[in-house]
Amino acid sequence: MKTIVPPRRGCAPVRFGASVVAVFAAGPVLAQSLPAGTLNEVVVTASRSQQLLTNALPHTTVIARDVIERSQALDLPALLSSEAGFQFTQNGGRGTASSLFLRGSASLGVLVLIDGIPLTRQDSTGAISLEHIMLDQVERVEVVRGNVSAIYGSGAIGGVIQVFTRQGSGKPAGFAQLEAGSHGSKRASAGISGQVGDTRFALGAGQHRTDGFSSMNTAQYPNENPDADGYRNTNYSLALSHEWRKGHTLGLRAQGNEGEFDFDGGGFGSATDVFKGRNSTDTWSAYSHNQFTETWRSELTASQGREKSIYDARLTAFPYNSQAVTETRTVNWSHAITLGPWLASMGAENQQQSIATEDSYDSRLSHERRVTSLFAGLSATLGAHALQANLRRDSADGLDAQTTGYLGYGFNLTPAWKLLASTSTAFNLPPLGYLYDPFSGNPLLKPETARSNELGLQWAQTGLVLRATLFSTRVSDMLLYDLASYRFNNVSDASNRGLEVSYSGKLAGADLRASLTQQDPVNQSTGEQLIRRAKTMASVGASRPWGAWTLGGDLRYTGERPDLPSRPALGAYTVANLTARYAISPALTLTARIDNLFDRDYQTAYGYNQPGRAAYLGIVWKQQ
Repeated sequence: MKTIVPPRRGCAPVRFGASVVAVFAAGPVLAQSLPAGTLNEVVVTASRSQQLLTNALPHTTVIARDVIERSQALDLPALLSSEAGFQFTQNGGRGTASSLFLRGSASLGVLVLIDGIPLTRQDSTGAISLEHIMLDQVERVEVVRGNVSAIYGSGAIGGVIQVFTRQGSGKPAGFAQLEAGSHGSKRASAGISGQVGDTRFALGAGQHRTDGFSSMNTAQYPNENPDADGYRNTNYSLALSHEWRKGHTLGLRAQGNEGEFDFDGGGFGSATDVFKGRNSTDTWSAYSHNQFTETWRSELTASQGREKSIYDARLTAFPYNSQAVTETRTVNWSHAITLGPWLASMGAENQQQSIATEDSYDSRLSHERRVTSLFAGLSATLGAHALQANLRRDSADGLDAQTTGYLGYGFNLTPAWKLLASTSTAFNLPPLGYLYDPFSGNPLLKPETARSNELGLQWAQTGLVLRATLFSTRVSDMLLYDLASYRFNNVSDASNRGLEVSYSGKLAGADLRASLTQQDPVNQSTGEQLIRRAKTMASVGASRPWGAWTLGGDLRYTGERPDLPSRPALGAYTVANLTARYAISPALTLTARIDNLFDRDYQTAYGYNQPGRAAYLGIVWKQQ
C-alpha cells in the first residue's frame, strides 16, 4: 500500500445532470432484454407486511442471495456501498471504527435490524457495528429510505436496513466456501439448510482472518505506528421452525459474530503503540406466527440483541482500556387483518434497553430504560390508486412521548409507470450513553425529530425496477458532541434535499444494478455541508454469464466532502472491482475477484488510507 498525500480539492467533477432523463428514456429498451417469467421481488420492510417490491411506496431496494454471491462482497458495508444514498466511512482497515450515512443521516439516525431485531447501541458512540456483519449467513438485505419511525420507532430518520439470515426450505442441502488472497486473508464458511416435513432448519458458521495492512497516512500522521492491522471474525446463524398446525408456526432464530481487530491511534499515538479491540454482537428471537382465520394473522415475538465492545490501549504510552455492553430486550405482538381491499395492521411493543460500561479509570455507567409503543397502519390498492397510512406512539422513560406518522400515495399512470408521493415524521431517542456518560453525558437531551416529503416516479416491468425519488428532510435538535461544553447537546438543525435513482434488471443478457444520488446535506446553524457527506454518489454494476463463466464488475464514484473542522476536504474518488466465476460442475464453482482494480488512493476519513489493489481466489460448493 502506497503512502499518499492529503486529498486534493481539485478533483475533476462528474456530471450526472442528464443521466436521470437518459435512464428513464432507456427503460422500455432495457425491458426488451428481460426473460419471460422473471419473478418480482417480495419485501416486508417497507410496510412490515409482505408486498411486491413494485408496490412499496417508500423507496426500497432488495439485495437477494444471488446478487450477494455474484458480488463476492465479504461484509455488509461492501455490499451496501453501491446502494443509492448509502455511504460508509472507516478509521482504518477491516473491523475498525466506522460510521454509516443514509440520506445524510449518520449511524444514530439509521435503524439496523437483523431478522427484525433492532441493533440499538446505547454507549456514547451510538454507532452500529456493520463492519463486523459478514455475509456468510445472510440470505437477503432490504433497504428502505426516509422517515419510517411510524412503522419502526426510534432511529428510522435516514431509513431502515434489514438483514435476513438464511432460512430453511426445500430439500436439505449443504454449502461450503473457501477463499484466500491479499494481505494474508483466509475465509471459510459452511452450513446446511432445508425442510423435513413441517420442520424448517438452517445452520451455518464462518470465519475470516487477515493480516491487514497499515492504513495510516504517514504524511498526515507521522508519529503513528506503521504496522499492519489484522482482523479476525467468527460468525454463526441458526434458524428452526415447525408448523405444528396448518397456519400455526413456532420458531427460533439466533445469530452472532465476534470481531477482533488492531487499529491506530488517529494522531494521538506513537510509533510503538499497539491498539486492539474486540466486538461481539448476538441476537436471538422466539416467535409464534398464527393464521387464526383467513383474514387475521398474528405474530408474537420475544427477542434480545446484545453487543459488547472492548477497547484495549494498554500497550501504549498512555495505557487505557474500557468495555461497554448494550442489551435490548423486545416483546412485540402485531396483527394483520384483511378487510376487503384494505389491510389493517396494529400492535404493541415493549423494549428494555440497558447499558453497562467500565474502564481503567474506575469510571462506570449502568442504566436502563423502558420504551413502550402502540402502532397501527392501513393500506390498500384501489384500482390505479395505492394508499398507506401509519401512526405510532412511543413512550420512553424520562423523555417526552413521540407520535410519528407516515402517509403515502401511489398512482398508476400506465401499467408500467407509477407516480408516488409521501409525507412523514420521525424521531430518534438519545442513547443512554449520551444521557448519562460520566464525562460527556447530558440528562437534559431531547430526542431528535424529523419531517420529510417525497415525490417519486417508478417504471417497472417483470423483473425490472427503475425508480427516481425527490426528497426533502429537515431534522431538528440534532444530537451531537458539543466542543464548546464538552458534552452531548441538541446543538443544531440539519436539512437534506436531493434526488435518488436506483435500477435493477437486465441489459443484453447481463444482470445490471445502478444508482445515483445527488443531495445537499447542510447544517442549518452554520450553512455548511455536513461532515463526510458527499453531494454526489453513483454506481453501476453488471454480471453476465458466458457458458461456464460468469464475469462481472462494478464502478463506484463518491464526490468530495468535508472532514472534521481544520482538516482538508476528502477528495472525490472512483473505485472499480472485477469478479469472475467458473462452474466446474453444477455443485462446484471457482471464484476470483480484484478489488480496487486501478489501485486508487483514497480516504473515507482523514489520515486513514483505504486498501489498494487486492486479489482473491476461492471455491464454492452447493449441494444440488
